[in-house]
Amino acid sequence: MFESLQKKILNKVLGKPAAKNKKKKASKKNADLRSNSGVALDDALGKLQGSGDKMDMRLDEQEALLAQVKAEAAKKMTPERRALIESAQRIRKAQEKVLADLDDETKARLYLTALRAFQGDK
Repeated sequence: MFESLQKKILNKVLGKPAAKNKKKKASKKNADLRSNSGVALDDALGKLQGSGDKMDMRLDEQEALLAQVKAEAAKKMTPERRALIESAQRIRKAQEKVLADLDDETKARLYLTALRAFQGDK
């Protein structure tokens, strides 16, 4: 059953009329379909192999660009700036933990207080 479905699909793709119940002509058509599909498969495999080489080249180019960007960023990042950023990240994590430990009612009150503060309401 699967093979007959496959033949129907190949016939439809190749634009050939549907095969009838004649055994001799069907076997000849099957041979043609398999040779045509084999050629199409070989072409597709060739294109895929070529695209893999192109993707490898693009990946190498992107890695080189990334390395260049990292080098530029490293030049601009002074040790003092790096220490300041790390300190800010530690403080943020600590504050995040404090907020996460609050119960739902306290979070809601804090949220409303913050809204009022930003809107200027009392």
